[in-house]
Amino acid sequence: MVKQERWKIIIDLCQKNKKVYNEDLKIACKTSIATVRRDLQQMEDLKLVQRFHGGVTLNPDANELPMVYRSNEQISEKTWIAKQAALQIKDNQTIYLDAGSSTYEMIPFIHSKNITVVTIGIPHLSLLMEKDIRTIVLPGFIRKSTEAITGAQTFNQLDNFYFDCAFLGVNGIHEKAQITTTNEWEAAVKEKVIHQSNKAFILADQTKFNKICPVKYANLDDVICISMIKPFKMKYL
Repeated sequence: MVKQERWKIIIDLCQKNKKVYNEDLKIACKTSIATVRRDLQQMEDLKLVQRFHGGVTLNPDANELPMVYRSNEQISEKTWIAKQAALQIKDNQTIYLDAGSSTYEMIPFIHSKNITVVTIGIPHLSLLMEKDIRTIVLPGFIRKSTEAITGAQTFNQLDNFYFDCAFLGVNGIHEKAQITTTNEWEAAVKEKVIHQSNKAFILADQTKFNKICPVKYANLDDVICISMIKPFKMKYL
């Protein structure tokens, strides 16, 4: 079990119980007590939890958990989408992984060999490293709310890449507004990635349809949608 999976289990147990003990975490995470203690120390350093002798509790001063530790809605749907997306990756390809929970969920299902991943997703990095996937991180500033790297440097650096396939998050899909997101720089980066890719996929659970966000970054026919539902006339996997 990789670290991010263990941390999710720890957060979930802490949300359900006021106090959780190390021995219970060892069993739940199927790991050693030394690994549990190391994880808890790192999580305390990030102010996610507070440790006490023999156990841990959530940090009451934590305003918001990072993206990968938030409680997951539509988890079975997102898992299905992630598996389908990962199957599109072939050996020896260069791919782009957008920031966000949908693309993050893909990583455990990537089994293609000798690939290069280019990403702007901060939480993605440790999981990619644990899977020993060659990874390139684009430069730019970090947008805290999405844990993504973005901005002019990110946009300009994309001129140096061409992707066999790109996997993008999406905030809103609508017949009139088309494909939208919340931030102008993130929209510009997504639009350029689509232009620099042989194939561009968007990963969309049912909550993204019939929703409009402020900034458009693609038309419905610019991308291939990976979703369990097909409410609009557009390209689907």
